[in-house]
Amino acid sequence: MNNRTSEISSIIDEVLSNATFVASYPLDELIRSAEESGVNGIGVYEEKERKFFLMFEAGQPEGVIYVDPKGTLFGDKAAFLLSGKETFEFFQVSQPMVNALASRCRVFDKSHLKKRLREELPTFGGKRPSPGVLCLIIVKDGVTQTGIRVSIKKGRQIIASDMTTSDGKVCFKLLNGKYDCTAVDRDQAMYTFMVDFNHRYAETTIEIGG
Repeated sequence: MNNRTSEISSIIDEVLSNATFVASYPLDELIRSAEESGVNGIGVYEEKERKFFLMFEAGQPEGVIYVDPKGTLFGDKAAFLLSGKETFEFFQVSQPMVNALASRCRVFDKSHLKKRLREELPTFGGKRPSPGVLCLIIVKDGVTQTGIRVSIKKGRQIIASDMTTSDGKVCFKLLNGKYDCTAVDRDQAMYTFMVDFNHRYAETTIEIGG
């Protein structure tokens, strides 16, 4: 556990020891209830050695921390790992404290919190693959590319598709495995490549047009 992780974990433990427990909610219900009430607080999900902390400020989910034996993820990377099936214990916490914690694990794309790993995502082979997050950074002539449509395929089936953001990045929740990918630019030029995704979180740069 690095110093940043240890520091934040210690702060959260201390904060929760003096916080007021409100109720337990499924993730979707927690987000909806918090938005309606404008509450400040921390949602906690723990199962075996996995743990999520969600920071709510004025009813909005502002920060996420994910902890497991392999390490700790913060912000958008942590939010991507939410399946949507978690049930959180929610504790009411003061706004200044939530803000201080959220500033260290800020979620910039709030839609991550509402995305779920699709149950219909196909399983290939005898061993059930584990889920994770794959982020691709699309680059052309050394410049990151905005607005590139990237599709992930298994065989002929497109299982995910999204556009690169201003930093040239696009991320997908996927089961570990090999995937065929296509990238289509604004001129409708198509580029194909393959990725072998075998981690909880992976980020790689793809050069197109070279």
